[in-house]
Amino acid sequence: MNAALPTLYFRSDCPFCWKVRIVLAELDIQYVAVETQLGEKHPDVLRLNPKGSVPVFVDGEATIWESSVIIEYVLDGPKRSLLLPNTPAKRSDARLLHSYSDSVVGPALRGLVFEKRSNAKESWNLKFIAESETAWRACQEQLADWLGDKDYFCDQFSIAECALLARFAIADYYGSPIPKHLERLESWYSAGNRRHSFKSTFPDAFV
Repeated sequence: MNAALPTLYFRSDCPFCWKVRIVLAELDIQYVAVETQLGEKHPDVLRLNPKGSVPVFVDGEATIWESSVIIEYVLDGPKRSLLLPNTPAKRSDARLLHSYSDSVVGPALRGLVFEKRSNAKESWNLKFIAESETAWRACQEQLADWLGDKDYFCDQFSIAECALLARFAIADYYGSPIPKHLERLESWYSAGNRRHSFKSTFPDAFV
């Protein structure tokens, strides 16, 4: 990391941005926060990221605009053991769960979130929402199976938790919480909610 404070461009309720902020809070990495709004075309973001989206992390000469790469970048140092297990196999597990959150959980929730976020309740496409909730329930069942009776997915609080907690919180906000029969998963989520990194980065508002 550069000696000067890095800068993070983000939207507070974006799950990709939120997981990065949880990681930075867990590692106690200070940064200059530049918050953007949904639909805003921030000139710096447009200049720094060819995709024109957040998060964007600028640290000296390094400009990184993929959330998973930002996380790997900040973990590429002495603090990595705080969020990555000690063995290659367990580190792979954490990274795979991180990927699962982005590539499977995120798309499963997209219909639910986008429909409720973008439209008045009387205009909701209920079929679209139901399909999304079905996919989300399947993700929760799979995650509960992977968690088993453990406190964490990979023997310690890891990047898997950072990514998944943001997704679960957004789903909860939009009316799709953890089913009551997944008690162990609910305990995991409740414990994550109590962490300073989660509470201190919780969005002031959801769009």
